Amino acid sequence: MTKVMVTIQAPEGPPSLEAVIERYQLGPDDIDSDFGVVEIDPDDDLYVILVEPDAATRIKPAECWDTAGPYSNPRIAPFGPPEADSSGDEPPAPRPDEEE
Repeated sequence: MTKVMVTIQAPEGPPSLEAVIERYQLGPDDIDSDFGVVEIDPDDDLYVILVEPDAATRIKPAECWDTAGPYSNPRIAPFGPPEADSSGDEPPAPRPDEEE
């Protein structure tokens, strides 16, 4: 199943993965330990974790940690102009209606 994002606002500093697991009683399959706890807004003491959707329902504000979510975690793919294929051909020229 695709994991969802949950934010944690922790004014006392970044929570450790172990502290998050303990506080919300998460099992090893509930949280993405490779992702860990990622700081997303240092000015607001905001961090994000990736968890299974059913685990996200157990994550509520507690003590001095505020929480929000769950939020979707869509796949992010590279974008931009097409690259030349392996034959070395250049990408197609833009159509006249696409020129600046």
